[in-house]
Amino acid sequence: MSPTIRDAACNNTHQEYFIDFFGDNLIVTVTSTPSVIRKWIRNVIFNHRRSPSYHPLVVGVGVQWTPESCYHSPAETLQLCVGKRCIIIQLSHCGRVPDVLRSFLTSQETTFVGVWNSQDARKLEQCRHQLEIGQLLDVRGYVEDSEGESLSGCSFEEIVEACIGYEGVRLDPMISMSDWSVDDLDPDQILQVSTEAYVCFKLGVWARLWQQD
Repeated sequence: MSPTIRDAACNNTHQEYFIDFFGDNLIVTVTSTPSVIRKWIRNVIFNHRRSPSYHPLVVGVGVQWTPESCYHSPAETLQLCVGKRCIIIQLSHCGRVPDVLRSFLTSQETTFVGVWNSQDARKLEQCRHQLEIGQLLDVRGYVEDSEGESLSGCSFEEIVEACIGYEGVRLDPMISMSDWSVDDLDPDQILQVSTEAYVCFKLGVWARLWQQD
């Protein structure tokens, strides 16, 4: 078994993809429309506050760009995941981004978690919207195996298997280095970045990263 897209629905403002991640049903929104971004963020905040298992908000984060040079390649997409809901924001196609996104990304009460993300904050600053993000943790620095050994030098696939028990969840370098400026992201792109953001969210909760200084 591996993560798969089960279904999809499209309209003028966004697309929705329904992904089966080892029995977890993810709803992934792909959009460049400010009103859709605004609604997604407000729903996430509202649902989180009403959650019976309340803990500080953890957000899985991913940033993609199309390699053009060693330095000047601004963010093309921003992925956010909370619970089983993810959004892929096509930054290079947004005429503007809503203020609520800027506030959400800079909240001091939110724990942002990604992987191999040393360039992500700079790439967001370089994009046309000049986005800022709060402290962005790299999950590799906080996860351990069952014997307490650090997994910081392990692959994404190894971390996922050791921490949450799913085999074969890997990040394909060819997909990571593909063209993220296209109007319509292909299914492989959507599946990979959604899976990455969701796993980062799950690992952030699993490792209780909101307790990190």
